[in-house]
Amino acid sequence: MSKHYDSFRELYEQRWALNSGDSPEKETAAFWDEKAGDFAARAHSPEARAEAETFLSRFAWSQDETVLDVAAGPGTFAIPLSHLVKSITVTDFSTGMLDQLLRHAVAEGVHNLDLIRGRWLEIDAPGVFDTVLCLNSLGVVSTDGNHQPKLAEALKKLRDACSRRLVVLIPHADSPLDETMRQILGLEEVCSERRRVAILYFAMVDCGMLPNLEIISRPFRWTFASREEACETLLRKAGVSPELCCMPKFADYLATRLIKDPDGRYNLVYNVSQALFTWNRQL
Repeated sequence: MSKHYDSFRELYEQRWALNSGDSPEKETAAFWDEKAGDFAARAHSPEARAEAETFLSRFAWSQDETVLDVAAGPGTFAIPLSHLVKSITVTDFSTGMLDQLLRHAVAEGVHNLDLIRGRWLEIDAPGVFDTVLCLNSLGVVSTDGNHQPKLAEALKKLRDACSRRLVVLIPHADSPLDETMRQILGLEEVCSERRRVAILYFAMVDCGMLPNLEIISRPFRWTFASREEACETLLRKAGVSPELCCMPKFADYLATRLIKDPDGRYNLVYNVSQALFTWNRQL
């Protein structure tokens, strides 16, 4: 392989689970166990369920179809999809997430679910399925237990598990901050999230796939305990120091976007660009 390709490969052998300001704890099961209850409450709210069903309606499903949902979390997509297919197998390394998924499956009378606990790179391949999903979870999926990035290995394992199609959704194809926020902070136009979309396409091609790539717009929700937490979180995600002189202007603008709910939490809801990769195996 040429030197050019070697240098490009170095770009995708990075820790995809971590964004600017994230702690390595984000790559551990304990981190997600702690968040499982809140994640499940949001994922199974009427609004989130409607959004998940709308996303799933982009694809054709059949009653004899088998599905594997890798790093399924609390069942954001697995629970609604279970009503459309023959069977769905889910994996996750977080016991808390799988407990929440199972609780909601029981509540809805779902009986066609199989659960596998473990990190994707460390569990035995659970078999071959018609469709394999990796939705909003590639970062954790492509990191091993020693916090080492293994994107190519994870992609090949996803590829080999599907007989028909692989669907990968990246939650941010652009900066998580809106245009006004970026202007206030003076951020560069080409952010790391955009670069990762290009890198992932290269990585999938390098793993023997030729995927379709579509940039889609989907609702995204942030929930914060306070306005201060909202400001600190968004600045950290953008890799910006809170000591910048533009901080008051940013905080003032953010205050106009936050909506306080009856529980006293602050919500920021807006559409974000997401990257949808779909690879169809040629039989």
